[in-house]
This record gives sequence, C-alpha cells and structure tokens, in this order.
Amino acid sequence: MLPCRTGCGAYCEGCHKSCEHWRDFQAAQRAEREAKKRYMQFHSERCAQITRQLRATQARYHIW
Repeated sequence: MLPCRTGCGAYCEGCHKSCEHWRDFQAAQRAEREAKKRYMQFHSERCAQITRQLRATQARYHIW
C-alpha cells in the first residue's frame, strides 16, 4: 500500500512513479535506513571491541 494513496487528492494508478512527493518520501526513507545502518555498524563494532577487551583481561585457568 502506497502511503500517499489515501491522503493524496490527485492520486491515480501509477502516478507515484513520477510524483515529486513520492520521490522525496523515498529519499527520506533511504536516508533514514542508511543512518540506522551506520548506527548499528558503529555499535556492533564497539560492542565486539569491548567484548574482546574483557576476554583478554580475564584470568585463564587450565583445568587438567
């Protein structure tokens, strides 16, 4: 379902392909997805780094 379908008075089938509002909406969605992706990559790398650091500082006992 297209988000402009119910709120746009000038909606007709297939008009979203050339609609400026639709392209702006898509660009905003794309930018939001990229921002979320960068956020997740940053925090995943940071979490992995902290995990590696904590494991490196743990005492290692050999159980025979």
